[in-house]
Amino acid sequence: MSNVDTLKQGYEAFARGDLDGATENFSDDIRWENPEAPQVPNNGATEGKDNVKALFTDLFNHWSAFSLTADEYIDGGDTVVVLSHAEATAKETGKDVKLPFVHVWRFRDGKAVEVLALSDTALAADALGTI
Repeated sequence: MSNVDTLKQGYEAFARGDLDGATENFSDDIRWENPEAPQVPNNGATEGKDNVKALFTDLFNHWSAFSLTADEYIDGGDTVVVLSHAEATAKETGKDVKLPFVHVWRFRDGKAVEVLALSDTALAADALGTI
């Protein structure tokens, strides 16, 4: 199975709310790096599969009806770029938002070892009411 196929299965599992399935092909020491933006939750780096799962779970403390859609996969072998977007409603403000995301995935031996997640933090913070 290619790394793109692995990611497609992971995004589909996340959409179903299956965090075990979404993280099945993560290395135990995966590093997930969000922007360093203190006005949004879960900013900065998170290390370890269990901690990344907790990061995913924490999304629902801030957002309701959160969904993430992978729009395009750019296959670079052990590096895969996923252009995606999230649609969500902020719990505190009730604001709806559509956030663009770029996820840069790095793989080793078929396991995701590093993710750089880029998004519009100002748009997210506005919806959350934190700016």
